[in-house]
Amino acid sequence: MFVALRLVAGLALLGINQAAGSTIFPTGVVYSNWTDESEEAKVCEIVLDVSNPPSREVVKFIALAGYNKFDGTVLAGFLMAAADITTADKYQIARISGAAFSSRTFNSLGHLDYEIYDDGTVMATTQDPLLAITFINAVIFGTYELRFARPDSNAEMRTYKIASAPGEPVTSNFMHCMDHLAVESHRTQSDASTKGSPLPEGGGSGLSIATDQGG
Repeated sequence: MFVALRLVAGLALLGINQAAGSTIFPTGVVYSNWTDESEEAKVCEIVLDVSNPPSREVVKFIALAGYNKFDGTVLAGFLMAAADITTADKYQIARISGAAFSSRTFNSLGHLDYEIYDDGTVMATTQDPLLAITFINAVIFGTYELRFARPDSNAEMRTYKIASAPGEPVTSNFMHCMDHLAVESHRTQSDASTKGSPLPEGGGSGLSIATDQGG
């Protein structure tokens, strides 16, 4: 038994990835903000970088909310990617499957629409305002799981348990961005409606409702 424990410890010191199908409590959980804007859209983001040294695996999770500047339609959801550190400041993105966000109040599976990009990154979004608000609240509350499988690990599920919430500056910046997004989206929808665009009655993005702290 002691030999086995020493072997496991030795593999960890060498930076070998955690075993497939494992539950991981990461020691590196760093939140930040980003706002992406183009001629077509504006997106507010909470960016989470996850690591668990000495493992070489890192995970990036981006919770996002954005709107289309042409018709005001809003969507919210996330991007998720996993990568391995190859050398200093260099990463190799890994293909993942079964990506999911899960908290006490929200599960992305069955509620968000998924898209997988060629580089292995997974995107899941919704245009339903109620689902969007529930998801964003769950991220801000900060107790949730990120799950995915890697084909190079026999496709067994890996679960990262996130137990810390974004700091007040990150949350405030995101909500400030969201407030502007909601106003701009409503204005765009109103302008489109005036021009005879077949948009639903009522207008508004539905995302201007203040989030609470219920994860």
